[in-house]
Amino acid sequence: MTASPAGGRPGDTGDAEAAMDALRLELAAAAEGMADVDVLRLAAQQAAVGVGGLAGLVHLAGPEENTLLLAAAAGLPARLAEAWERISRVDSPALDGADTETMARREVTWSPPPLPPERCAGFPGGWETTVGVLSVPITAGGTPVGALSVLTSRVPDAARRAFLAGLARTTSRQLLRARRWRVALAPWWQEPARPRAVQPVRLGTWAWDLATGRLDIDQVAEEVIRGAGLSPDRWASRIDAWFSRVHPDDRPAVDAEAERALETDQLYAMEYRVVGEDGRISWMEARGKGEYDKAGRLARMTGTVLDITARRSQHEWLAGLLELHPEPIDVLDADNRVAWANRASRGMAAEKGTQIVGAVPWEALPGLRGRGLPQLVDRARTAPGSLAFLEMELPAEDHGASTYYQVRAVEVGGHVAVQRADVTEQRRAERAAAERTQRVADLNAALAMALETADVADAVTEHVLPLFGATGLVMHDQTGPGPRIVGAVGYPEKFLAELKRLEHSSRPPVEITAMSAPQYVSSTEEFARRWPRLESLARLGRKQAWAVLPLLVGEQRVGSCVISWADPRPFRAEERTLLKAVATFIAQALRNARLYEQTRARAERLQRELLPGELPGLVGVTAAARYRAAAGQDVGGDWYDTVPLPGGRVLAVIGDVMGHGLEQAIIMGIIRHAVLVMATLDMPAEDIMAHLGDVAARLERRTPDAPSYATALIVLYDPTAGSCRIVNAGHPPPLLLRPDGQEPPRTLDVPPSPPLGVADDAAGVPSTVTQVDVEPGSVLILYTNGLLGADATHPGPLAEAATAYAAAHPGTGGRAPDTAWLEGLCQAIVTGSPTRRDDAALLVLSADRVPAGHIAAWDLPCAAESARSARALVTDRLAGWALTSLVDPLQLIVSELIGNTVRHASGLPDQNAQNSQNDQSHPSGMVRLRLLHLETRVVCEVYDGSEATPRVRHPALTDEFGRGLQLVALSSDGWGARYTEGGKCVWARLDISPVATAP
Repeated sequence: MTASPAGGRPGDTGDAEAAMDALRLELAAAAEGMADVDVLRLAAQQAAVGVGGLAGLVHLAGPEENTLLLAAAAGLPARLAEAWERISRVDSPALDGADTETMARREVTWSPPPLPPERCAGFPGGWETTVGVLSVPITAGGTPVGALSVLTSRVPDAARRAFLAGLARTTSRQLLRARRWRVALAPWWQEPARPRAVQPVRLGTWAWDLATGRLDIDQVAEEVIRGAGLSPDRWASRIDAWFSRVHPDDRPAVDAEAERALETDQLYAMEYRVVGEDGRISWMEARGKGEYDKAGRLARMTGTVLDITARRSQHEWLAGLLELHPEPIDVLDADNRVAWANRASRGMAAEKGTQIVGAVPWEALPGLRGRGLPQLVDRARTAPGSLAFLEMELPAEDHGASTYYQVRAVEVGGHVAVQRADVTEQRRAERAAAERTQRVADLNAALAMALETADVADAVTEHVLPLFGATGLVMHDQTGPGPRIVGAVGYPEKFLAELKRLEHSSRPPVEITAMSAPQYVSSTEEFARRWPRLESLARLGRKQAWAVLPLLVGEQRVGSCVISWADPRPFRAEERTLLKAVATFIAQALRNARLYEQTRARAERLQRELLPGELPGLVGVTAAARYRAAAGQDVGGDWYDTVPLPGGRVLAVIGDVMGHGLEQAIIMGIIRHAVLVMATLDMPAEDIMAHLGDVAARLERRTPDAPSYATALIVLYDPTAGSCRIVNAGHPPPLLLRPDGQEPPRTLDVPPSPPLGVADDAAGVPSTVTQVDVEPGSVLILYTNGLLGADATHPGPLAEAATAYAAAHPGTGGRAPDTAWLEGLCQAIVTGSPTRRDDAALLVLSADRVPAGHIAAWDLPCAAESARSARALVTDRLAGWALTSLVDPLQLIVSELIGNTVRHASGLPDQNAQNSQNDQSHPSGMVRLRLLHLETRVVCEVYDGSEATPRVRHPALTDEFGRGLQLVALSSDGWGARYTEGGKCVWARLDISPVATAP
């Protein structure tokens, strides 16, 4: 083929050609309501026909710079169009002046032959050397967005260039008004092209002679008609024959549209169905425009025809897909009425007895009222193409579980599509997960607060069983020598008794307690297969599913936990994972609880060992005591004790090491045992306190980083005289409750010395001694400041509690209160204490007297003959006490003690002789002999004026003297000596056996 001369096509006149160009531009401009792809396809068709080229192409700008992507093609087979799908000036320099050049220059550009080799794949041999490219830009808002091109073998003249430029301008305007099938942030033509997204179009042309009714078609139209099942040979090229093949349902609309187009001189455009000779139905798209003859009469209609069966089938498939979609879908018009609803939506409305199509959804369905649907639709209309979301809850009419919907709305083409997705199961799963998370958090909090193993078991029962819907629990502690049940819930007593029996048998249930990995048993049959020996035990428990969880902390086994269910159940993977995590939490809590219990047991034992425990029996004194640890502590520094001394005397002591804890308990133990040692030596109270100061000072030097601050109060009571010697080292003074209990307790005026170990310059110096006479039946109250509350200097609340108790429990007729009364007083005082910020000690003493008839005293001359007199006196007194069996040993003891006094000591001043102002006193002074009958023992005391301490000697066989104290030690049940104000007292004790009393 050779190109025609520039200037036009053979046989065309200028006027006819211009009229045809105008008609084609009108056809392109009449594309109202078409999709953007259809606009581009129509432009490619008209460009190819109007320029007289081989094919029309439309390229649009791609996402990459200097890149054009094929958007529509007409006149090219698919395999030839593939070569034009992507054009880049970098890739194809030969296209300068064509498509990409057109984009830059914004004018019609002619690229003469030949075509680049990469664009000629599949062309008939040699044709590429005669074909060029005529291109013109397509704009959007004045900005080039693509190019309209024609492949032609004729050099275009100015008229063809002008026509293509006009067609490009029309296409640009139509493109902006075209319907969009996608919504995105960037214009659709700037989205990346998808492979094979654009297909070439087989577009046929036709001409209808209005006068004769003849219908002429081209070869492409014949192929379209034949593809629809019609044979062009049988219809005699008549318009009536064509209309007869139109589907009966569509024929009225087709006739009406044709009449309208001819009467109004407007574009004819119609999509309708045709029925083939074989009964097959096809869809056709026909477009046309009336033409006039030279006389101005309407002579014919010409146009195009396109088989759109595939496209309509796809649309119908899509419509069917939406129709059968399980979620309700409604399409609302501008008045918010349902223009279309799928089957699911119509079915839901039918269940409510209403018709949804044509109605406003929230008016037709009462359950949708007040759920925010109108506001959702408004939001969708304000942002066309963007999804708007809403989640709503529809309560059940029968008071059952609510239904949850996620509603999505989007505006497309003036309509709003509303889709309701049932998310009830998803929300229930989310709520279950949130509830499960909260239960696990509550379990962790409860386990963190659990101090003892019983607390751990209670936390597991309260939180773990509801978490998994379980009904039974057995938890073992395995930190000891053997498994120990610390928690059991949901089992009958027979089961627990049998389980304990097995645990203490020769074959314990190691299947439960020795597992190293969790075991999940879904049924009783599975339990019997795994552990046949325990099948009878499982039946006793009446459970049908079990989770056996070993409780491990690292490599250490601390216990086991068996969770059980009343019904068989499968164990899902997520449930097993959660059970393992819960077992880890329980193991940590159980180990911590066992460590706490062991630590507390050691602390309590330490406290018991450091405190006196049960108070000893005392002469003339009844005692009761309490110790209360500070809140959150097991040991502390407060302490008390009572020590029986020779001669029936009683040493009572109470003290406080500042603070509460193990260090204070250790210091307290050292000080208390120092008191016991010095009391054994029968030292005066003031000397004991001085030595305690030395002990405290040494402890202070030993622990300079943790200074110890201690106070103490010592009371030495003599029941033979009813007197107290009180020494105070920085301690609160005691209270004295009178025998009748009618008056509030009196605070004794006891001047305090500095606390123990505080005054280094006074170390070793005896403290001030206060002498107080006590009426029989009086009660001494010794306490530490832990019982005083915030006002640590005033014992007001303590005194009030004692007064209230004494008033509510009157005395015992002048007798000293007994142990029960004192225990009640202690309980009342401790219970009434306002705080437990510090540990506290309380010691109450009921003071009584030794009866006068059980005391005998004589003053004898400090002379050898006094031994004989002493033997006679004690014999007579023992007879009066009916203790004659003690006469012989006591005679020996008194003889030796007086003999030693006469030989080695000096006598006491004779008070009688001094008072009578005579000279009859013994030159060596006097010896005082006192005999005490103290309940179960008799004490013989000899007082002299010497401070020399007697000591046992070990004489040789030939020595005449030195054996007296040995005889005393052998004859008595105990002996000793103590200092007095005027000298010393040497004493010996004889215990009274049941046979010692006279018949």
